[in-house]
Amino acid sequence: MAHVVDTQAFLDTVCELLRQGQEQIAIPVAGNSMAPFLHNGDTAYLRLPDSPLKKGDIVLYTRTNGQYILHRIRKINKDGSFFMVGDAQLELEDIPSRKQIHARVCAALHHGKLMRPGNPRWWFYQHVWLWVVPWRHRIMHLWSKIRRK
Repeated sequence: MAHVVDTQAFLDTVCELLRQGQEQIAIPVAGNSMAPFLHNGDTAYLRLPDSPLKKGDIVLYTRTNGQYILHRIRKINKDGSFFMVGDAQLELEDIPSRKQIHARVCAALHHGKLMRPGNPRWWFYQHVWLWVVPWRHRIMHLWSKIRRK
C-alpha cells in the first residue's frame, strides 16, 4: 500500500535536519517548473549554503504563504532580496528576504545521471539558459520541432 506524505511537513523536516547538521539530503523533484534541467521524479541533493548565494544557484525557498519552491536565483538585489525563476518559466518571483532560502542544490540526479556544479549541462543552465529567460518559450518550441524531425 502506498503512503501519502504531506509535502510541507516533509520539507519542514528536511530543513530542520539540515539546520541540525545533516550534511546533505536528497529530495524528489515534484513538478516540471525546473525543466528542462530537472523533471518530475528527478532527485535534488540539498545542503545548507556554505558560501554566499549567487546568480544561477538553485535553492529551496519558501514563498510568503509558506509553500516550498525549488527554483534558480535570477538576480540578487542590492537590498538583499532575490528574483527567482524556474527553468521552464518566464515570470520572475520576488523573494524579499534571505531568511526564506533554506538550502542550495549541490547535485542532481537527472535521468539516472548525477550532475554537479561544473558539469557542462549544469553550467549551460546556470549561465546561458538563465540569460535567455525572455526567449525560452520560443527556443523550446523550435527545439521540439527539430526533435520531431
